Amino acid sequence: MKRTIVTALSCLFFYFSSTSQVFKQDHDTAYYKSYKGTVMARIYLSRKYSIFKLMPPGNLPDLSYHLNMPPSLGFGITYRSISFSISQGLNFLKSDDTKGRTNLTDLQLRIYKRKWVIDAVASFIRGYYLTPKGLGPTDGQSYYLRPDLGTQMAGLGVYRILNDKKFTYGSSLSQNAWQKKSAGSFLIGGEAFYITSNADSSFVPNGIDTLNGQRNINKFHLFEIGPSVGYAYMLVIHRDFFLMGSLNATLDLSYSRETGESRGTKIGAWPGYIFRLGTGYNNNKWNLGISWLGSRITSRGETSMYKYIYNTGNYRLVYARRFALNREMRKILN
Repeated sequence: MKRTIVTALSCLFFYFSSTSQVFKQDHDTAYYKSYKGTVMARIYLSRKYSIFKLMPPGNLPDLSYHLNMPPSLGFGITYRSISFSISQGLNFLKSDDTKGRTNLTDLQLRIYKRKWVIDAVASFIRGYYLTPKGLGPTDGQSYYLRPDLGTQMAGLGVYRILNDKKFTYGSSLSQNAWQKKSAGSFLIGGEAFYITSNADSSFVPNGIDTLNGQRNINKFHLFEIGPSVGYAYMLVIHRDFFLMGSLNATLDLSYSRETGESRGTKIGAWPGYIFRLGTGYNNNKWNLGISWLGSRITSRGETSMYKYIYNTGNYRLVYARRFALNREMRKILN
């Protein structure tokens, strides 16, 4: 009799325990699996880019200033929403020395939680070269180098994932989840950025635009803030192969100021975007994927009437391995 009662109580305990676990689930496990109690270790190859583009009025050519940076090899560890990574530039793969030298300090915090995406960035750049080759220099054949030209940027973007029960970014971008069925979600949020570009002399070579070369506009300050709306979708093939695309469109209130021989400020509204693309293979233990994250910020100067465009982003090839933790290790980390 006692054994029967114990067995019945045990069955009831396991029943209510499993039932409570079902009710506590914060997402649909048929669509994706989360690895909250797992450490993700990754090795990655990445390439960052930042383009400072000036588009003049009339028939003058566009000016696109680029960085001369090699790819970098990095290692990282993620537990829950906390990530640590370190990378080193592969200088033997750097571009042609005739493109000059770029110094870059880049800080990025990308948090992909179940309901929220948070992007916090800060970058400090010095040294660009102008494309196409031959535009700007007196010989008309070499790259126009601007070791004096620098850009400093700081920004924050926050986006809410509306269909967090079935869709997660973690499968393709942070490797802390496994999306097992195709799903998508609308995204809403907002962003704010402050950018300043400066140089020892005019942004525009005198031989290209004599008028603005004489104005000597060599500083540009920009502050933008505004709402964002978008959509993300992940296509899953045979549970393991995935293809993800995400686009957020923004409409930012913009305040800009040009400084040189004359000064001018301008207030307006400008569109922008941030996109995320990813593809690869993902299973319960490891992930191999390629991702591309990019963004565009636009404004216009009052004095020069030039359009200023900042295109930034990075490409990344990642291999990640998941390691389960025992109860003692989880207590220590938590």
